[in-house]
Amino acid sequence: MRVGKIGLLALAVLATPAMAAERSGFYIGGDVGQSNWNISQKDANNLSAGLAEELEIFAPANDTITANKGKLSDTDTTYSLFVGYQIVPWLAVEASYMDLGNETIKASGTIDYGPHVTGLPDYAVYGANAKFESSGWAISALPMLPLGESWNLFGRLGYYMGDNKLSGKFTAEQYLAVTDPDTLYDSFEAKGHTSDNSGVFMWGAGFSYTWNHRVSTRLEYTNVTDVAEVSGRKSDVERFTLGLVYRFGHEEAAPVAAAPVAAVAAAPAKCADSDNDGVCDTADRCPDTAAGERVGPYGCPCDVSIRTHFAFDSAELTAEDKAALDKVATRLQELEFVGGTATGHTDNVGDEAYNLKLSERRAQAVADYLAAKGVAAGRITAIGLGETKPLADNSTEEGRAQNRRVTIRRTDCGPAN
Repeated sequence: MRVGKIGLLALAVLATPAMAAERSGFYIGGDVGQSNWNISQKDANNLSAGLAEELEIFAPANDTITANKGKLSDTDTTYSLFVGYQIVPWLAVEASYMDLGNETIKASGTIDYGPHVTGLPDYAVYGANAKFESSGWAISALPMLPLGESWNLFGRLGYYMGDNKLSGKFTAEQYLAVTDPDTLYDSFEAKGHTSDNSGVFMWGAGFSYTWNHRVSTRLEYTNVTDVAEVSGRKSDVERFTLGLVYRFGHEEAAPVAAAPVAAVAAAPAKCADSDNDGVCDTADRCPDTAAGERVGPYGCPCDVSIRTHFAFDSAELTAEDKAALDKVATRLQELEFVGGTATGHTDNVGDEAYNLKLSERRAQAVADYLAAKGVAAGRITAIGLGETKPLADNSTEEGRAQNRRVTIRRTDCGPAN
């Protein structure tokens, strides 16, 4: 009997860099849950029958196994400890130690030795008790796809190198039915233990929820293929687990509220601040910020007003709009952008309710374009204000064109002035 055969079944989740959600860097974690060894009731009978035949307890070649009964305990506790690296926001690799738990089989039956031969037993009553168990190391690739601001869908494709063990005991009592059905002819007991160190493939999928930049939880299904073989049939082990992940790495400084303009201008004499934004030149990544603008901890603007060139009654970005947004995307990536809003506006031509919907579509067009450039995917909220906040006079064509606009605002900079 062999344990730990190799098979292949793979599941991959497609993701693109534009939908990235996790920060790059190292992380550690663990999970715990239930394992299910897919060994059937029929397998339990075949296992006991196979043991009886292999022992050849004074049996002629035409012996048969009858009255098989079995009991399975095919679920157990499983856990793993892992370390991983987020190569890019949509792909990670992990190395883990896994314990798949064990499967216990208890079976009993009768060996019928066929036509009676003088001096040989007619039948034997047997019992079998076997246990499969496995633990070892695994390496996996995890493609990821965000499903909103905090949820992620991920897949797992990996290779498990386990120490697969089978241990058990077989007992038999042989009887002569010709003379006396209760006459014990002989008894036999055998114990055995086998193990191997086979490698098998595994696959899985699950969901994760990100609580903050460092901590997330996982709910996952994993299938480790062909861990055990019973009577020529390969069996998998399924894992249903709940896990916890902790991420390392640099994180942008905590948001700070900008002081009033008058206070910002009064920078300490010992700190050079050429643009009077309250951030020392030595730390200021944007040394030419206009006076009075909200800035983040590195002195860069929090609000970006873009003069888009939407046509009348249109939410489609022009080539000129996309070129302007490309520059914004580059700056926000440099600032480790983590959250914000895109607010759309319209002129006052047409129905007010219709203009509100049009402004929302314009804001969403900008948010989707920035997400496609890898800027805070899923974390820019599109808001439409319709015609309620005009920037210029709607009585002229030039003024109406200026009012067809979108404003981007970082919400990680603190409240607006």
